[in-house]
Amino acid sequence: MTVWWLLGGLGICLAAWSLESARRVLNPDRRHISPPDSFPAYTVHPIVARDGSRFDVWVLETAAPRARLLLIHGYYANRHQVLDLAGGLRARGYEILLFELRGHGERPGPCTMGIRETTDAQAVLEWAAHRRDLERALPVGLLGLSMGAAVACQLAARERAVHAVVVDSIYSRLFPVLARSLWQRYHLPAIPWAWLTWWSLQLSLRRRLAPLDPAVLAYRCRQPLLAIQGGEDRRVVPLLGREFYRCWAGPKERWFEERIAHVGMFARHPQEYCNRVADFFDRTLRT
Repeated sequence: MTVWWLLGGLGICLAAWSLESARRVLNPDRRHISPPDSFPAYTVHPIVARDGSRFDVWVLETAAPRARLLLIHGYYANRHQVLDLAGGLRARGYEILLFELRGHGERPGPCTMGIRETTDAQAVLEWAAHRRDLERALPVGLLGLSMGAAVACQLAARERAVHAVVVDSIYSRLFPVLARSLWQRYHLPAIPWAWLTWWSLQLSLRRRLAPLDPAVLAYRCRQPLLAIQGGEDRRVVPLLGREFYRCWAGPKERWFEERIAHVGMFARHPQEYCNRVADFFDRTLRT
């Protein structure tokens, strides 16, 4: 009888752990990111998502844009993460769109690991396509960091309007990143802890997450790709980045530096980053 009580108690503890762990993943810490010293001018526009939630889009306009770029920040971050980059690309002739992922910055949660965030991004592109009269439709490029890169991959797989994609520190599969994060934070092995969190996440979201992995979707993506990654990335090991890159079906190029941390390339080489990204979009977004 005692054994059954112990097993029952253990089951309750494991269930409680999985629920709490999933809750923390879906409600990430809102880490402070200081705005840039030179804050670029922008306009704010309200958007209604497909599920009825409301959020703001920041638009960095330029007089005669050569293309439209949607920049998507990463997990734990907010729009401030990409504002310097947005200003640099706007100065090079691009119209820039920024929004915040669910559960990040000023937006209420929970985060949905790219599920609803991708439909939010679709809503932004649909709104932008009809916001002003231009002599021609602007070609569209995406740039995403980390989880924002995974959202960009989902969007590229769905939207014919997306013509080119830049990803920075993208993972090929989410589960290894989750398992690594649990080990780094709690020193807990993947079995059973990461698996419990993984299944609890899917139950909470009512959606299987593996089919949304960038490596799975990459086979359907034929847009030109620029993949950026550092060799000292402790969140997304380079092996996962290389796996994603191999799977991408379209033309592709890679910028890899050994001594760069997670989403650290822009901080190390801000001017070169803007120049490389602008050069890539100049070549791939011609109409």
